[in-house]
Amino acid sequence: MSDAMLVIISCNDKVQAEQIGDQLLKKKLAACTQVVNPVDSMFLWPPHKNQVDYAQEAILLVKTLDSKWKALEKEVIRAHSYENPEIIAVPLSHVTAKYLAWLKSELS
Repeated sequence: MSDAMLVIISCNDKVQAEQIGDQLLKKKLAACTQVVNPVDSMFLWPPHKNQVDYAQEAILLVKTLDSKWKALEKEVIRAHSYENPEIIAVPLSHVTAKYLAWLKSELS
């Protein structure tokens, strides 16, 4: 397994996703970000009320390394408008050697 990760962040809208992505790139916490917009989200909110809420959001996909996780998480929480933003990471077990080398070189 590589130390590459895909971080998925739900954002209020495309503008917020782009702003957070831009900051992660400038701070070398990500080598690549992508915005998927719009996304129709359904989720249980508020907590413990058993109510389904609906929102149109944007998803920010972030390619980074495991070693960047804590700083990335802190930066997203600082910049995000949500009370409890979704910031989840999926370890990437298979990454082409050339892409992984590029990712590591950009974040070193």
